[in-house]
Amino acid sequence: MSLAATGGGAGMAGGGGLAMSTMAHGGPSAMATHQAHSQQHGHSSIPGGTTTAAPGTSYAALGADLLDKNQSFLNSKGVRAVSSLPIVAVDLYGDDVDVAYFPPMDEEDGNNGGEEDEMAVMMKQMVKMKKGCLAKHVTANAISNGGNIILKRDDSTAYKAVKRFLTKGEGHDDVLTNAMGSSSSTDDHNESATIVIPRPQLIMGTRRPSDFNAAAKSAYGKYTPKSSSSSSQSNNNSTSPQLIAEEDGATNTTPLSIKTIAMDGISAPNGDDFDRVALSLKLNSKKKAMTILPEEAVGLLIAQVKKSVRDEFVKDFPESDLANDSNNAAAGGEDGEEEGDSYMDFPPAFAIPGWATLDSTVEALIDAAGSSSGCGPSLHQRSIAACVGALVPPVGKAAQGAAAPAGSKLQQLLSETMQSKDAAAAKEEAKEAALARRDPAEVDSFVPLVLLVGVTNEGIEMTAVQITKPQGPDKELHCPFGNINVISSVCYAHGGNDPLSMVPKALDELREQVGIVVPESEEPTAIVTYGSVGSQKHLAKAVTSVLTKYGKEGENSDDYDGWDEDIPIVSTGKGCVSMGLAVLAASVHGRVKLVVSVKGTDGKLRPKAKLGVAVQDVATCAVAVSFNYYGGAENKWTEPKVIFDFDRRVPAGPYQIDFTAAECAAHLANGGKGIEDESELIEKAKNLEGSRGIPDREAAALKCRFRLYQKTSRGGGDDDSEWIRVGNDMKPLSMEHSQKDEGESGDDNMVAIESAVLEISLSSVGIITTKLITNGETIVQATKSARNSKLLRWGTIIGSVLFIGGFLVKSYVEERIFDRDTQRVLAYYKHAAANSFHDGDERQARYLVWKYKGKKDALWRRLEAKYGVPVKHAWEWDDEEEDGAKDDDEAAEDLDGEGEEDEVKGEEL
Repeated sequence: MSLAATGGGAGMAGGGGLAMSTMAHGGPSAMATHQAHSQQHGHSSIPGGTTTAAPGTSYAALGADLLDKNQSFLNSKGVRAVSSLPIVAVDLYGDDVDVAYFPPMDEEDGNNGGEEDEMAVMMKQMVKMKKGCLAKHVTANAISNGGNIILKRDDSTAYKAVKRFLTKGEGHDDVLTNAMGSSSSTDDHNESATIVIPRPQLIMGTRRPSDFNAAAKSAYGKYTPKSSSSSSQSNNNSTSPQLIAEEDGATNTTPLSIKTIAMDGISAPNGDDFDRVALSLKLNSKKKAMTILPEEAVGLLIAQVKKSVRDEFVKDFPESDLANDSNNAAAGGEDGEEEGDSYMDFPPAFAIPGWATLDSTVEALIDAAGSSSGCGPSLHQRSIAACVGALVPPVGKAAQGAAAPAGSKLQQLLSETMQSKDAAAAKEEAKEAALARRDPAEVDSFVPLVLLVGVTNEGIEMTAVQITKPQGPDKELHCPFGNINVISSVCYAHGGNDPLSMVPKALDELREQVGIVVPESEEPTAIVTYGSVGSQKHLAKAVTSVLTKYGKEGENSDDYDGWDEDIPIVSTGKGCVSMGLAVLAASVHGRVKLVVSVKGTDGKLRPKAKLGVAVQDVATCAVAVSFNYYGGAENKWTEPKVIFDFDRRVPAGPYQIDFTAAECAAHLANGGKGIEDESELIEKAKNLEGSRGIPDREAAALKCRFRLYQKTSRGGGDDDSEWIRVGNDMKPLSMEHSQKDEGESGDDNMVAIESAVLEISLSSVGIITTKLITNGETIVQATKSARNSKLLRWGTIIGSVLFIGGFLVKSYVEERIFDRDTQRVLAYYKHAAANSFHDGDERQARYLVWKYKGKKDALWRRLEAKYGVPVKHAWEWDDEEEDGAKDDDEAAEDLDGEGEEDEVKGEEL
């Protein structure tokens, strides 16, 4: 699962089609093989810059490092590796699997750009505008099966090709050529001659049949036993070891059935995150049934799509290197067999509807799209791809005399509306400024609100976006607007015969969310529909009906928001989603970009690349957490608490959850219900700290469990409104003992840790990543560390006080002694040498005391020897004045000497 302790997302599969699904066929070592080939990809932020065009630069080099921060599975190295290959854009969840591609980067842009002058660059830009949109919609019969996988039955060649693909993860071209059929062929579509896997993308990555959404239940209801579909167990606590028994005997005649397997392909399902819903295929009536994971079937569909793009690209660019390689492979070259699968290196892009943005689904899609080129897929929300596709100018060259192709209907409508609104606002501001006799202020540009509405046989999507930052064709032809800000997205999966019945409910919710998020916004400027031509006609009627109701309800309302039937509805052509997806993928790959000039620190202008279109996504799913303090007992889980709600700006996180053994013990002591009052929780946890609370904290930490949930539906009574468990239950305060004895395993070898921090993040397409941070200290070690830390802290404080206090006391005592001896010398001179120069000379007295520091006895002896008067303390002298005055010679003598041998010192006394 993608909930890795290192915080990374789901890994990309290694070369040769080795995927996580291979574990189901590869035995016990398959997991280690996959982990060895897995890799994580970083991301970088969007470079900034000004809006001035920058001539004379290597545009290809600039675009190579341009990555979108939302695309965590792309890195600079992988993007450079596939810069010479077309990008394959797949609308996997459309009624028809629409495909488009974006050609490789133009080599001329990256060769002599720095040597050309400004005029040459301008001419080259005009040529590009004349070419128009480079993305191309692919309409090949090879992908006209509506997303179904059709395999031939009782064909030895087909059986061997499929078996090789499932066991070794290679040989895609062999399967496409010899095993897969087409709906256009009557013989291939014969039920007895083929097996049809209906749209495997609906169930890929699913852990158990009870997690099927409404669309998956509708498509696979007849393949799912009633005992599984009608099980009373919820999808959150299913612990059945094997929901559907595997029928692999030669006597099994069921061509297609569903079962649950373990990922290692050997052990029985255990109701955990390593279980997968798989398909059992009876390709040969005389041999055992094969097990294929839905993501493996999707991998075949992606391979089919890439092969069709390869064929279309070779027709469009017959002089390209790819065409030459393809011709060599067709001629039976030395590496012909390897070249047959070369199209698997094409970088893919997928449009994912909001109702399918589950962690397990997207993880399986990434696994199915694995290639040996090292470049991961670019993943985008389907409604945003439709928005970009509706803005892309029509494919084809410009008309005679025109500088660039005419814009799309939506672009022209938005541009005209923005210009008229801005002009009206400027005129109104000028009028008010004239009345107030002031200069007119600059008015804010009008921000149009656009609703994107799409419906398929499996789901409905409604998204509100604000489109800003107009860009002329001289800046970026493919992206007329440089910023798409998503406001809200309401999506539902359905499996009924009337998907339009959900339009009123979805539109009501979207209108409510728009009013909450952007209450200042005006009514929508346009409503864009996308999907098949027939579905768009019925969808437009359903939306108009709801808008008419809104208009009637708001006629007499003061809070009317202007939503009515007068809002223009813009329909789009076939391939709108795939074309927009191709442009989005080209933008994140640096092939569609805006080159601007940025002034450096030295004052020189240097080229800087920016994304052709920047998208601010919102979450189309909700993520919640639940806690258990009884070792995972099913009836003791707390109610799910939402941490990432719908319409949250994504990427979101990391959301931090602090776990402490003391708090777990407090919750456990409270009956496991959880203590809502934070102050009460802190107080009770504090009482359990220390050595006396070690047993309680250890027991609580070992029983602590944590669970993540996810859902893509906002509610309404459908099965898909329930929370779906993501990953295995986590033990944040337990870890495996490092000194493991042989034979010990499981909970017997777990030790409790004192604290941990769990960080949770959510991507724009529903991928959840976690990161567990702990110092690895057990509770006993943490208690000892806390005790030692406390002793050390108090010891440091006491030592510092004693050290500094000792100096203070010493300084105080020495100062007192110094003052006492100074007064003693002054008193002595007053009585022994009255009226002399030293009598009352405090400075001389202090100097003598300082000079004889540490040898005061010598000073007292010399004074007494000079004056013949014993040296007393200041308080020991009689207050009576001495009868006789000293001789003048004695008063004038300097008694600072140390004897007759030192005349200089003697003169100082």
